Amino acid sequence: MKLQRLLGSAAAIAVVASAALIYNVFPAHGSDHQDAPTLIAHPAADITDVFVFPSANTANVVLAMDTHPLIAKGAGPTTFFDPQVMYQLKISHSASGIEDQVIQFKVNGTDQNQTITVYGPAAPNQTGVDSTYLSTSAGSVTYGNSATLSNGMQVFAGPRADPFFFDLFQFFKIIPDRNQANQPNPPAASATSFNGFTTAFNQANGTSCSTAQATDALSSNGFNVLALVVEVPKSLLQGASSTIHVYATTSTQTGT
Repeated sequence: MKLQRLLGSAAAIAVVASAALIYNVFPAHGSDHQDAPTLIAHPAADITDVFVFPSANTANVVLAMDTHPLIAKGAGPTTFFDPQVMYQLKISHSASGIEDQVIQFKVNGTDQNQTITVYGPAAPNQTGVDSTYLSTSAGSVTYGNSATLSNGMQVFAGPRADPFFFDLFQFFKIIPDRNQANQPNPPAASATSFNGFTTAFNQANGTSCSTAQATDALSSNGFNVLALVVEVPKSLLQGASSTIHVYATTSTQTGT
């Protein structure tokens, strides 16, 4: 089955990327979410975050991708991965950013009985915007559970509290959400900056940024995400270099 990358939010598709040492993590770069109807039609394809961090087991490294932003409090256990979407973690051992290994997730089912089959880490069948599943899986995990796969990799797939700190409602005052269904009625008041700046910062920089207290709207409102987390033995990550570059993509067969 040939899959093509979704068109739309860069954060939801390809450019949420981070260059990460196996032992250290560097900042990720991306755009806003729900920039196009495609992502609104496939909310579980909208990537919110990509994480790389060392495991408590020094022989392993943890890779994670979170999808489906703004799952309401209490709705996590009834929100599921999209079986029309291929989820991938892509790994590059060079500064080119071209993936030389992938970890793929294939979803079967549409409810709490979903099974997520995991492929890799292994060399992709091809690089770029087109993707196909690898021929051999490492095993599978059921929705909301953890499992140890045949290659020693541990995996979790299911809902989790959104770990990202973000003053979302202030952001909506700066740039309204592209998904009109999320717009407040009446519209939120306009703003020109995030909150949380200090008077000293404004004086030093000649700015007038907001000094109101920043609010973590995601955690304070109990928002959740769908998480795909893998703890990978470093021995499975090819190459002698201790530096890996990791990003995530979501794809559908048609791009719609």
